[in-house]
Amino acid sequence: MKILLLAMPDAANNFHRIIKVPNLGLCSIAAQLKLHEVKVVDLVLVHRDIKAWLQRFLREFRPDVVGISSMSFQYESALKVMSICRTCVPQAKLVLGGYHATLAYRELTEQAPPFDFLVRGEGEHAFPALLEALDGQRSFFDVPGLSWPRHGTFIHNPTAGLLDLAQLPLPARAARVLDDFTYFDRKLDCVETSRGCTMTCTFCSITGMYGTSFRCHQVGRVIEDLKVLQKRGTRTVLLVDDNITLDSRRFTSLAQAIVEHGLNSMEYLVQASVAGIVADPELIPALARANFALVFLGIESVLPQNLALFQKGDIREKTERAVRLLRQHRIGVMGGFIIGNPDDGREEIREVFRASRRLGIDLPYVQCVTPYPGTRIREELLAAGLVTNPDRLSRYTGFMCNVRTKRLSVGQLNRIMNWENLKAFFSPSMFIGNYFVRKREKGGLKVLLNNLDLVRGFFTGDQFRSRHRF
Repeated sequence: MKILLLAMPDAANNFHRIIKVPNLGLCSIAAQLKLHEVKVVDLVLVHRDIKAWLQRFLREFRPDVVGISSMSFQYESALKVMSICRTCVPQAKLVLGGYHATLAYRELTEQAPPFDFLVRGEGEHAFPALLEALDGQRSFFDVPGLSWPRHGTFIHNPTAGLLDLAQLPLPARAARVLDDFTYFDRKLDCVETSRGCTMTCTFCSITGMYGTSFRCHQVGRVIEDLKVLQKRGTRTVLLVDDNITLDSRRFTSLAQAIVEHGLNSMEYLVQASVAGIVADPELIPALARANFALVFLGIESVLPQNLALFQKGDIREKTERAVRLLRQHRIGVMGGFIIGNPDDGREEIREVFRASRRLGIDLPYVQCVTPYPGTRIREELLAAGLVTNPDRLSRYTGFMCNVRTKRLSVGQLNRIMNWENLKAFFSPSMFIGNYFVRKREKGGLKVLLNNLDLVRGFFTGDQFRSRHRF
């Protein structure tokens, strides 16, 4: 069969001029489909003319099955994509997968949905099994994690449990139709070294996908994958692990292996937990030797009451130590913070931005708490009557507020967050001695142009309007 796997154009960050990231999960699924002709398309690379481009491609390729991966905030785009597919290739079966399908499958299948099948959880085994069922080689009842229509209602098969990552081949990146992913002007690609997280942060949906599990690829397998990227001319590697620092000693070993195999000619970007990044004193020096250029640090808050709300523990001293050590080793720090918590007022929000400056963070990445489907914080905020937009998920980007606090309306919250973000984006520290300028020729110009786009988004009320167009 001809299989098309589509990633939606909406990006989960506000830096579309600076970074364009591929969907690695679809390449991992494609690697399981060796008996089929498979194409992977990341629509983020055709974001200015999606409908016309997709129509042309569908009429040329004529897929039998179209798999669509969607996060919650991307579902509005997924609906448009499915409509285009229905019109251009009406014979094709449409399959929805990803986080939103997994966490909201009951709501999505209550009434006649625009897709034919829904796959919950990890797709590497479920999707090939669905293709076998479509070929008549097995029963639909035997496809793990499948939601499928029977007699006018959807049946939800049980999942088969979590995958043994040791059984997964390397991702089939050659299946990509488009491959112009960049970080600034450098060729970028992704690698996964582990999957899942054992932490119970109330705002996070990872446990809804994988439970509280943590599974790792062997370091040798990761090195093999990195060698593939090096041969492909990759210059920047984004590690997409959910929480790679859960095993900090393993991460140290990986960094050392990168150096031993001469793979530190590529630079690396990674997200890390505050506690994990300082758990092994050898880790940060090893990351510096391995050419880790930027760490997204999940700080979340500097206020004790909000750290308790998120079940993060009191990590304030570790935060200071982590930022200090990273900067000492000339590793850039992007600090992730969450505001808009139930007891937040103007002063609490401003303190987050002041703290980011005191800490010396290169770029604060401040988002509003977002009630994603499947998270405990959604249930808590709904019960407290603090969710102002429970249904329009396209606004669930983190940069548009969908809640109020006990002291601030959603409008006040948006204005304070936007104003403080603007001050941060255009502060002198963004252009003098900042990581983005320090590490890039013309980097400051790209940051400035990106920030001007953000300004336009803030004043129109939609930071993502200029990102893509159908």
